[in-house]
Amino acid sequence: MTTVLLFALLLSCLCLQIDIAQSYVIDGSTSSSIISRFHNVQCKLFMTIDQTAPPPVVPTDDNNNNAYDDNFASIATGSKLGLPLDVQFTSGACTDFGMNEALLLGNNAPTATSSILSLQPLNEPKFVTLSGQQSVKVTPGAYACQISDPETKQFFFRFFLDFPEGATRNDVTLPAERVYFMSSCWIKDDNMIAKARKWKDEFQSSLTLLNTEIEELKKDDTVGLVERSRRFPQYVELLKQRRKLTTQIEMLQERFPLERPLMSGPNGTLFLKDGVVAVKREFGGRTRYHWIGTFSFKDFMDGDDEKEEVTKKLMP
Repeated sequence: MTTVLLFALLLSCLCLQIDIAQSYVIDGSTSSSIISRFHNVQCKLFMTIDQTAPPPVVPTDDNNNNAYDDNFASIATGSKLGLPLDVQFTSGACTDFGMNEALLLGNNAPTATSSILSLQPLNEPKFVTLSGQQSVKVTPGAYACQISDPETKQFFFRFFLDFPEGATRNDVTLPAERVYFMSSCWIKDDNMIAKARKWKDEFQSSLTLLNTEIEELKKDDTVGLVERSRRFPQYVELLKQRRKLTTQIEMLQERFPLERPLMSGPNGTLFLKDGVVAVKREFGGRTRYHWIGTFSFKDFMDGDDEKEEVTKKLMP
């Protein structure tokens, strides 16, 4: 049983390496191909602000240490500010220099103007306070989609909008500035998430068999000292394979959102349902994203036949 099990385990690990190696080449055509799937798509989302942002330039001490904490972590508030937001991802390039930001595409990505397209808000979000209903002013922004991991075929999907007046509810504040939304997506036809889940199931099954055999070797009191010594190398090999298999499972969990909710996006795409809302801050001479909340995609609407009806539905 041991020989067959180890052979199957090694074969499955090899298949994983071969399948993941069949990845995209990072070039302009890859990102251009997927971003065209979002042209003129309208989207309903819900953003939740529940963290306090630090000042635009985070103060540091004499040793250039963050005055807040080492991890540049957000400061939790006791309240939440929930805002329903409707947007349209256009097909037009963003020509305003101030709207073309390298951070939208990641630190190592090209920043060609054609890679960043304009984003139009379709409503002014509203929320209720003790003073009554409040409206939040929002102005156009931009969006981009860039390959982030060629092996897993995962794309960064990032966009921003400007909130020139901000908003406040109790002790939570949406800063009056540019706000960034960050998520990830995949092309459905690549079936990478389904493959990763299949790999994980296979590895878990193999791990269960390994653990059973290891326990059987440990509990077998019917053999003598000589036989135990003879079986010891086999026992050590099983432990090595268990460590290797555990590492493979951890790798899959780190590189694929196997436990996070997904939803279908427009034109054959697959999205993480939830994303991060952030602002930019200067820290130690570097620009970083600072998390101030989360957002959820609620619905995507695309197609020429639906455009007129959806526009009427989304416009205030």
